[in-house]
Amino acid sequence: MNFLKVVILFVLNAVLLQGISQVKSYRDSSESIPFIRFQYSHLLPSGDFEDTFEQANTVGAAFGLKTASNFQFELEGNFMFGSRVNRVGLLSGIANERGDITDSQGELVKISYDLRGFNIFASVGKLFPLKFTNQNSGILTQLGVGYLQHKIFIDYRDGDVFQLSEEMLKGYDRLHSGFAVKQFVGYQHFGKKNLYNFYIGIEVQQGFTKNRREYNYDTQSFDLGRKLDFLYGIRAGWSIPIRERASEEFYYH
Repeated sequence: MNFLKVVILFVLNAVLLQGISQVKSYRDSSESIPFIRFQYSHLLPSGDFEDTFEQANTVGAAFGLKTASNFQFELEGNFMFGSRVNRVGLLSGIANERGDITDSQGELVKISYDLRGFNIFASVGKLFPLKFTNQNSGILTQLGVGYLQHKIFIDYRDGDVFQLSEEMLKGYDRLHSGFAVKQFVGYQHFGKKNLYNFYIGIEVQQGFTKNRREYNYDTQSFDLGRKLDFLYGIRAGWSIPIRERASEEFYYH
């Protein structure tokens, strides 16, 4: 995938730049760094998630702590969204062949379908500094546990459609939620400046979800089985360390 190739090249370039910076005659010592991070991910689906959605995007924030021994702890929350929904036949019982619905006044109403959801994770990880970087930057691995929720957001802006009242929509929106785990591996950089701190890498999520509506109006059947939702893709974030200043110790060779 071209997008993945671009990300991998970006990570390699970031590592290379860190190596070039060794021309300076110092090496930072590892330090404890509390931080706030703002992040974005682009995820592709597999498993049961793929039956409904073709992709997912998330934006969110995290609060974390990198310890002096390079263990890392985080608590994060992310809003999930997307516009590529597999909706074939979802409203076939109340829509025409073009997917439009007639409101109470006999006017056609345009329908749109989107992904809406969120996740919350608590994670623990370990940073492995590279030989030619400062001791606060390197390869980051993480394992997290948390909660995942997603649904089809069915929207129409004009008209009054009884079949799509707030209560009736629950029979079509496929609201799923449940326990989730995630894994991450990538490159994380904490520099001496508070502005140049980021991370980027590959993330995989597994959600063990259940249909909270239990009954789907379009299929006229109960949906009580457990689902396994897989998501994988690229995550990147910009970190803001909560510290007065970076270490100013210098080690001369």
